[in-house]
Amino acid sequence: MRKKFTFLPILLILFALAIGSTTVLAASIKDRMASRLPTITALKDQGTIGENNKGLLEYRSGNKPEQATVNAENQDRSKVYAAISKKEGVSATLVGERRAKRIAEIGQAGHWFQDGSGKWYKK
Repeated sequence: MRKKFTFLPILLILFALAIGSTTVLAASIKDRMASRLPTITALKDQGTIGENNKGLLEYRSGNKPEQATVNAENQDRSKVYAAISKKEGVSATLVGERRAKRIAEIGQAGHWFQDGSGKWYKK
């Protein structure tokens, strides 16, 4: 019985650390995504990149300026989709596809989006 009382506080501390690290990770992804937003918006305004039907950014031509920024954004989005998929018990692909539809709905006029069949259109 005494072991249970000594083990419980340790378990609670480990649980709190796990939740805290997840929160810190989510906050750092959010901060990184926010810092990239001006560059990504400029690339979208130029028509250089668009939102594909998987919820990721994609170049629309062979010209690839700011490739490191676009790659980092897609990596963070994939991490977010994986976390949501784990929480909801669905695939990360499905989460990305759902997000792509929502991004297209709220997306800015003049930006490029890819529909479910893979066809690009300018909103």
